[in-house]
Order: sequence, then C-alpha cells, then structure tokens
Amino acid sequence: MGDRHRDRFRKWLGEKKNWMRILLPLTVLVALFIAGRLVDVDNYLQALQKWLWAMGPWGPVAFVVIYVGAISLLMPGTPFTIAAAFLFGTHQGYFIMVAASSLAAITGFLVARYAARRSVEERFSNTPSYQKLKDMVEKNHRIAILFVRLMPFFPFAVNNYLLGLTRISFRSYLFYSELVFLPMNAVLIYGAYTIYRTMVVGEAPWMLVSITAVASFLVLGLGYLGKRVFASS
Repeated sequence: MGDRHRDRFRKWLGEKKNWMRILLPLTVLVALFIAGRLVDVDNYLQALQKWLWAMGPWGPVAFVVIYVGAISLLMPGTPFTIAAAFLFGTHQGYFIMVAASSLAAITGFLVARYAARRSVEERFSNTPSYQKLKDMVEKNHRIAILFVRLMPFFPFAVNNYLLGLTRISFRSYLFYSELVFLPMNAVLIYGAYTIYRTMVVGEAPWMLVSITAVASFLVLGLGYLGKRVFASS
C-alpha cells in the first residue's frame, strides 16, 4: 500500500501542471511578504475600499455583474473571489461572492440548456472533460455535481456550461452547487485575508483561521465523499 501511494505521488510530481499548483501559491505568498515590507499595502486597500463603498449598493452590484460576465467568457474566477475579501471585507465579501458564484452558475447552465445549446455542444460535447462529466452524471448526478465543483480538471466557468448539457434538473443543479459554493467561498475569502493579515500586517486573526479551517474540512469532506462514491461504483 505504501509503495503504491509513493508511486502515485511521484507521478503527480512529474506533471508540470501539478508543480504549477505548488509554485503559484508560494509565489503569491512571497510577493505578499515582500510587498508588505516595501509598500504600505494596507493603506492603499483602505483607500480603495472607501472609494468602492462610496458607490453605496451599486458597488457590490457592479462587482457581481463584472464577475458573472467574466465567468461567462470562461475567465478564471478565483482572482475575483480573493479580491472580494479585500474590497468588501471578509463577511460582506463572502455573501457577495456566494451570490456572484450562484448567479454565474445559473447563467452558464441556462445558456447551455436553452439560449445557445447548439453552440455550446459544438464547442464542448467532444471534449474529454464533457465525456468524463457525462459518465459521472449517469452514475450519480448528485455526487457528480459536488465532485466536478471541487476537481481542478473541471474549471468553474466550463462546468457551468457542461452541466447545462446534461439531463440534471435545474433544482438539483443549484442545490448541490450551493453545497460547494458555501464552504469553498469561505476557504478562498477567509483564507486569503488570513494569509494577507499574517504576511503583510504581521498578525494572525484566529477567528478567521478557525473559519478557514472548518470550511476547508467541509470542502475536503465533500471531495472525499465524491471520490469514494465513484471509486465504489
């Protein structure tokens, strides 16, 4: 058993994309540490927050609209999620991102199912990702939604469209997607702000650390559940 796990780990390390998953976060952490020592980042962020809050309720609305548009164009959503923590604060940023990710998911699903189904099928139906997702949905559509939301080979912007091509009901799609959106947004927003406060400001906000830890546990639990279900089916 031990040799098998070691072989899998070596194979994982041998893939360039997996090295990038390690190096990119480390690069961000180093950049934050250096920026915190050279520039008064906190004051700049506070000034940006004041400007955004001066827009009143239109500030969050504009952010959500931009996010949904970016996701619809297949842009990565993680930078927006992390930015929400700094622009709106952790608690407000969390609820804004839950709403934004939900609306982006709804938009992609409805576009693929009703508005532009033929175009989406022409672009994605023959891709390995769609075939893999389709197989998962046929085995267990509830766990499939949880699983594809958590796996890196199914980008958020893409699986909104791909799931719209399947026979999953809209109610199930949205309900099980929310089960991932709630803890995942917490991990990204509270985790990003915790790292920022630790690396730049030099303090560890233990409440944020606790929230991040609990949310991470939930995300890992959902991922483990999906893996076990598909491994046994």
